[in-house]
Amino acid sequence: MIGALIVLILFVLGLVLTIFLRSLVFPTPISDTKHVRYGTFPGITILLIFVNCVVFAIFQASNYYQGILAVSSGDLGEGSRMLYEYGVQVWTYGYREIFVHQSVGIGALSVFTSMFMHADIWHLIGNMIALWAFGRRVEDICGPWRYLLFYLLSGMIAIIGWDVLTFQPNDVPGIGASGAIAGIMGAYLILFPGALILCFWGIGIVLRLPVVLILKLAGVKAVQDARLWRWTFQMPAWIFLILWLVMNTLPSLEEIAQPEASLGGVNTIAHMTGFLGALLIFFFVRKDVVTRYFAGRAL
Repeated sequence: MIGALIVLILFVLGLVLTIFLRSLVFPTPISDTKHVRYGTFPGITILLIFVNCVVFAIFQASNYYQGILAVSSGDLGEGSRMLYEYGVQVWTYGYREIFVHQSVGIGALSVFTSMFMHADIWHLIGNMIALWAFGRRVEDICGPWRYLLFYLLSGMIAIIGWDVLTFQPNDVPGIGASGAIAGIMGAYLILFPGALILCFWGIGIVLRLPVVLILKLAGVKAVQDARLWRWTFQMPAWIFLILWLVMNTLPSLEEIAQPEASLGGVNTIAHMTGFLGALLIFFFVRKDVVTRYFAGRAL
């Protein structure tokens, strides 16, 4: 009970801190703009967020955070034991090439179990924010079950791409939903490139203030009713998503060229290959959407 309460408190604090810290330099997408109207309830997106959070809170977080608390309080023995148990979970259910290539451990099932595990609460929250921001509209355009299949397929493509492009055996486990979410983000870019995304961006919010003030003083009618200070702003989806893709592609190319120096850290190759999985999105959208899309009509 105490462990669950600690995880809940950490989650709330982590949500606020993650949005703030991640957004000081690079914008964090929070949602579609308020003008978007969904035809369906985003049940699968909410379910995926719930499952990811539950897996982390019940299965992983107790060992991880109680281990850290025990170590910080001086109980090195208990802390080390719990952190070891956390490590065993990651090495058992995260994706490792040896599971597939040599048919050991849980085998190919690790492709799926790894999608629902996260390294820490910051990793979890960052992924869930992106899934909430981009997933609902893609689900609306696909329908719930085709959307779920596309999500899982994107995660598979991300992991297979990471496996293939590292070129040499790598037994370090990979975990996280970011490969699957990258596929959702890529699909959003294809389907809604001109859509506006509501973002929080520390530098952008501060820089906006003098620009709006100058334009107001200059008498520009378009900004006369605009508020001087806003906590969020709207960004075209294509700008954010292409910038995100570039920021993941460049380190991916370096990682492919020097795989021995890529152990641990952010798996940008999985992000890149998962994003490219979005090229298959038209196999999952509704038929009427395909017709409207290629006729140049609004979705």
